[in-house]
Amino acid sequence: MTRLDIRSLLTFSAIFRVILILYGEWQDSHMEVRYTDVDYIVFSDAASLVASGYSPYNRTTYRYSPLLAFLLLPNSFLHRSWGKFLFSSADILVGYFIYYILKLQKVPENLCNYSVMAWLFNPFTFTIGTRGNCEPIVSAMILWIIVCLMKGMVLPFVLE
Repeated sequence: MTRLDIRSLLTFSAIFRVILILYGEWQDSHMEVRYTDVDYIVFSDAASLVASGYSPYNRTTYRYSPLLAFLLLPNSFLHRSWGKFLFSSADILVGYFIYYILKLQKVPENLCNYSVMAWLFNPFTFTIGTRGNCEPIVSAMILWIIVCLMKGMVLPFVLE
């Protein structure tokens, strides 16, 4: 039986997400029901406003951090799916952080890999990022903070 290592899992899940994003582009242009999350349109419109020198809040339904609009600026000049690739990359990073946290806890390799597979190949999680929802960024930031805390990399002072 062939064993999958973390690099193979991350690579395969990245390829899978690229295929889903490309499929989503096709579905959006050929079917009545769109694959793209409606909020992604709002994010992209806000990024276009920022690229033109305006506030993202000129988009009346934009209710997110302005940082999100800045992260999606490449939607305006690279490709409209830039954000989906960004969000999907964050989702893959979540998979890596899961692996890393489990390794820090000395969990056996096969259990680490199964746990990563449960995240990376879960239809719920891989659909979120490929449709253009920004939740994987939040998840990655939370796990990154947990990794930093586990490694003792905290601020040298405590807020009181």
